[in-house]
Amino acid sequence: MTRVLIFKAPDAFGVIEVDATAEKIAEAINCGHWEDYLPDERGPMFARQQADVVVVTHGTPQLIEEKPRLSRREYQVLVLLGEGLTTAKIALKLDLRPRTIRGYIANMKARLDAQNIQQLVARAVALGLYFPE
Repeated sequence: MTRVLIFKAPDAFGVIEVDATAEKIAEAINCGHWEDYLPDERGPMFARQQADVVVVTHGTPQLIEEKPRLSRREYQVLVLLGEGLTTAKIALKLDLRPRTIRGYIANMKARLDAQNIQQLVARAVALGLYFPE
């Protein structure tokens, strides 16, 4: 069974289990045959394999390939956000001020066009900037 993360909208996604390998699922979706594995979805769709998870977004690959760049500190903050830490706990862990952490988060939200932290992490996963465990 492979987990498939489907982004239906910028802030709405679902997770399903599919009985096939991640490689086969991603290949089928990218060839336009998503009905084989995702019969309830409408296209066009694009899939990206990330370890043993397949991330699926509606749209074309050109939109997805344009990845914003994150600084080393922004990436550290993103990973800790993905682990569920609060701004205050991230500040303690990185020995920075909470205001600095909020600045990093604001910059990343602007770059990834996210309205909140959950959407920020979800978009980072969809773009292949962050790989949750």
